[in-house]
This record gives sequence, C-alpha cells and structure tokens, in this order.
Amino acid sequence: MGNHSQLILLLLMSLLAVLASQSHSFQLSASNRWLVDSGSGKRVKLRCANWPAHMGVMLAEGLDKQPINHIILQFHNLGLNCVRLTWATFMLTRYSNQTVKQALDSLNLTDAKAGIAKNNLNVLTMTHPQSYVYVVDQLAAQNIMVLADNHISEPKWCCAPDDGNAFFGDTNFDPQEWLQGLSMAAQLLKGKPNVSLCIYSTSFNSMADIIMENFVQKF
Repeated sequence: MGNHSQLILLLLMSLLAVLASQSHSFQLSASNRWLVDSGSGKRVKLRCANWPAHMGVMLAEGLDKQPINHIILQFHNLGLNCVRLTWATFMLTRYSNQTVKQALDSLNLTDAKAGIAKNNLNVLTMTHPQSYVYVVDQLAAQNIMVLADNHISEPKWCCAPDDGNAFFGDTNFDPQEWLQGLSMAAQLLKGKPNVSLCIYSTSFNSMADIIMENFVQKF
C-alpha cells in the first residue's frame, strides 16, 4: 500500500473514531491485529452476511418475501453474528422524509409493495431512516452486530469507477453532502451498541490523491 493510500486509510479511521464518539455505537475496538469486545477485551471474530439496503427503495432487500424475524433467523442458522447493512447517502440527505410506500409507488413496484404489506406491514408507513433503524433494532434483538456501510451516494446498484459515486467531485459525490450524511447517520444510530459505521469508496487511490492535494498539503 502506497503512502497516499496509507494516509487516506488513517484519515478515514480518524473520521470513524469521531463518528463513534458522537454516536456511542462502537462495541468493538482493535488490540494489535485483533478485533476485541470493548467491554470484555475478548477477541471477536466477525462472520457476516451482506444485506443490501442501498438500492432504489432504500430498504433492506427481501422484506417483500419473508417476515424480518424469519430472515434474521437464517443468519443464526448459518452461524453468522453480523450483517453488513448498506445505505445510500441520499437516503438521509435527500429522502429522509419519504416513506417506503412512497418510494415503492414512485418506482411502480406494486408486487413488492403487496409483498411487504403481507410480510412486514408496519414497514410501509415508515420513513427510510425509520425503516433502517427498525432493521438494526431487529438484528440487535437477536444479538446480530451491524456494519452500517455507507456504500453509495445515489440509491442504486453499483459499482463502477464511472458510475458517478466513486470519489470526491463525481456527479453524486459532493464532499460536504457526504460528510452531512455521515453526521446524520451517526445521530440516527446513536445509542445502538450493536452498530459500527463503515465508509466505502470505489476509487481508494484517487480519493487519497484528492485529500493530499486539497487538505494535507495546505498544512
């Protein structure tokens, strides 16, 4: 890993530390090469599933197919203890007042709406932040940790270096809005001991170069 990449990694880790102090949501810490439980000091091995929630509806996938508790039970049956639950920046910065039902209607997803009404009716009238926290809380109730991954800016499937979401200055990657979204996520997840915030970029080296040019070299 080059010096620029090492620098961006350190900067992002520092930002995560700030977010953690705001949200009090980290229960894990690092001890040398190991992840450990902050309370007991015991080593923690993450065995995670990926649960996309960053696409157009901005809702965890599959809630139109099965009740949420049944989905979470499958994680236990597979021996998993954590979920990478993705989210899009715009979910908080632009669509925080939109309900799940409104999103489904705007995309003409009538079958998905009927499925959610059958399996997870209460979700339909929730706003996107409310539905995200609902999923987090249901996971916590069954002792599943959550990696809340800021996967993308615009809610859609990804990823490609030219999809407009890769790094600072892209069409859908405004640095100020990105930071606003991270701050809003920290507040949203405040007091959730099973949650850690994650930051994602499809262009790690390019982001390092931009931070070097626009921030570090000015000091």
